[in-house]
Amino acid sequence: MCRKPAFLRFWLGMAVSRTGDALTTVALAWLVLDLAGPAQLGVVLLCFGLPRVVTGPVAGRLLDRFPARLLLGWDNALRAALVAVVPVLAYAGELRIGHVYAVVLACAALSAVTEVAEGALVPRLVADAELESANSLLSVNWEVAYVVAPPVAGLAVGAVGAEAVLLLDAASFLVTSALCFGLPPLVAGEERTPARFGVLLRLPVALVLSLSATGFLFLGGVVEVFHPVFVREVLHAGPVAFGLVLGAAGVGGLCGAVFGVPLYRRVPERWRVSAAIACAAPVFALFAVVDTVVAAVVVAGVASFLWAPYYAVERSRFQRAVPEDVRGRVTGARTALCALGFPVGSAAGGALLAGVEVPAAALVVACGFVLLAFVPLAARERVRT
Repeated sequence: MCRKPAFLRFWLGMAVSRTGDALTTVALAWLVLDLAGPAQLGVVLLCFGLPRVVTGPVAGRLLDRFPARLLLGWDNALRAALVAVVPVLAYAGELRIGHVYAVVLACAALSAVTEVAEGALVPRLVADAELESANSLLSVNWEVAYVVAPPVAGLAVGAVGAEAVLLLDAASFLVTSALCFGLPPLVAGEERTPARFGVLLRLPVALVLSLSATGFLFLGGVVEVFHPVFVREVLHAGPVAFGLVLGAAGVGGLCGAVFGVPLYRRVPERWRVSAAIACAAPVFALFAVVDTVVAAVVVAGVASFLWAPYYAVERSRFQRAVPEDVRGRVTGARTALCALGFPVGSAAGGALLAGVEVPAAALVVACGFVLLAFVPLAARERVRT
């Protein structure tokens, strides 16, 4: 049976969902700032990340035991209902910040099913030789969503209000749910190992790659803090310049996800993931010397172009290294581990930039990526190309 149509259905569902997520990032932030304040927004963002540390392994076990299309369909249907609660309460004048915390925590906990599935199901939907292409398409979803959706969301919030944008996100979950229910009945393998982190520890290549992915997300969190501080303290510019830098990073990431993967596939497989981590480090280090908006835009765009293929390249190798019958559980454990990377990195980035000058911080981050590039080299097991 040809599985490409099934992958395209899954990809379309993820594209709709990611676009809805990007819309909600803007709308919910604006709503929380109006409802409470910046401190409460920080708590909301924390609530988005932490639940998957617990629910990731559970989602992985479920995906190994039950039909993925049912789990994905109900996950997105339930999140549609939960997201809709916020604007309904807001329109009724009954919304409190505690309601937002509860909805965000519940949605984040449920989202582990979709997050784990994105890594675990692709090898069931495409041939081995097509993994990089399939994972690259999934990466494009994120890049397109976060280039296009935030400005659209900003205009929509100004025109019709944050509540209406959240209702649009709820509708996007319903569309994703319908698409996922239409997937073929991808039957998982029989359960043969416990659904604990031990299953990840018994697969050295998967463990090493998961640690490198966590490190990559950690450094990504540092970079997320670095950009606005750089714009304020080095460029002495405002939000327009910050938007230009982020926009350039988004466009560079999109181009890298589309065109960069074939370039990295020319690198010998053992070095491929390391190259995807390290190649942009010298470019990012240029933030230590640039002092104009134009130069910063160029550096941000080129660095993002070089880093963008990492997710497709690394995830494809990880998928090949994990046996089918435990792929869901291993991916779930990996999701829980990686969930710590970005928030911890963001906190570390704040501490770093509070303690050293911005140019020095740029060099520290660049060195961090170079050092991290040595980690995947410990994954010596031969995998298929």
